[in-house]
Amino acid sequence: LENMDICDINQVVKQISTLYKANMEDYFDLLTIWFRDILYMKSTKDVNHIIFRDEIYDIKKQAEKYSYFEIETILNALKKAKAQLKANVNFDLVVELLLFTIKENEKL
Repeated sequence: LENMDICDINQVVKQISTLYKANMEDYFDLLTIWFRDILYMKSTKDVNHIIFRDEIYDIKKQAEKYSYFEIETILNALKKAKAQLKANVNFDLVVELLLFTIKENEKL
């Protein structure tokens, strides 16, 4: 997301809508676990309880990049997106808002 502009994000939303719409709640769960690992790494610097062990390098980089507030904002956005999908809010808008929230909270 870091190097994407609005048009790129819109294309990604359309791809997600086409390919993953039926399993989106599972993907939100995976994203939640990913950001949980980032938060865990940021707060403890311990790799022993990381779930995505094969991605330790990326998790460490993102733990340095994100603040605690930014991680919390993204985790709350994921929680809100899951609730919105259950409430039958427009799928594309939910995913787009989530991606923009993640992008907005990335430090350049």
